[in-house]
Amino acid sequence: MGKARVNGIEINYVEAGSGDPLLLIMGFGGDHLAWAFQTSVFAQSYRVIAFDNRGAGQSDVPDVPYSARMMADDAVGLLDHLKIERAHVLGVSMGGMIAQEVALNHPRRVRSLQLHCTMARADRYMQALIENWGVVRRKVTAEEWMRIVALWLFSPTTYVERPEFVEAIIQTGIANPHPFTLTGFLRQGDAVRTHDTLDRLGKLAVPTLVSVADDDILVPARFSRELAGAVPGAALKTIDGAGHCYFWERPDIFNSMCLEFLARHAKV
Repeated sequence: MGKARVNGIEINYVEAGSGDPLLLIMGFGGDHLAWAFQTSVFAQSYRVIAFDNRGAGQSDVPDVPYSARMMADDAVGLLDHLKIERAHVLGVSMGGMIAQEVALNHPRRVRSLQLHCTMARADRYMQALIENWGVVRRKVTAEEWMRIVALWLFSPTTYVERPEFVEAIIQTGIANPHPFTLTGFLRQGDAVRTHDTLDRLGKLAVPTLVSVADDDILVPARFSRELAGAVPGAALKTIDGAGHCYFWERPDIFNSMCLEFLARHAKV
């Protein structure tokens, strides 16, 4: 585990494995621990770098408006700190929004791009959802919020068939010694609400994989279809029987999909 001084803040990160660099960018409120089902698997073939976005985990939480572009510059600053010229970039949810900005603004730094359970532009529904989440978050405890937000993260099938799994994830979040603060929540929310790359994605010339789960009610499949349609040559994959956090619900399928894509573009 290390700390990097990037864009005037401290970014917390971890590394594992060796080989071509693979930068993992987590979503809203998550930290590097949220890659628990991926890090050791990916590290068997790649030099994995996972970090805490500004506003989450052990990274700084500046109380200023955040944007996906700002957080992308944080990610590239971390690559600079680690003296990594090019990396495969993989983002989930808000992390996928950040990954888009990395590829658009620093195209020479990206070997391949993976955009999972994410979107190119927040529509009015998504903007209203984030704003109202903020209203609720101000009024409930951290545990109450974990139980509320879990309803958007997992599929109904997972709730019915694997309630102990859902509870284990909730308890893990509650036990995190570096919980998502209200300030981090509101500022990362700014980044999601204002994210918009849709009209710029046609400029991308990097191998790109887009994926979504069929039961994702937080960032439904329409966003992924729109995203894949805007990126030249992008592949679109759909995961059955899972919700927004299918990298937790179905890590076997998610990991295999990611590794197969990486193997196809290892020499890019």
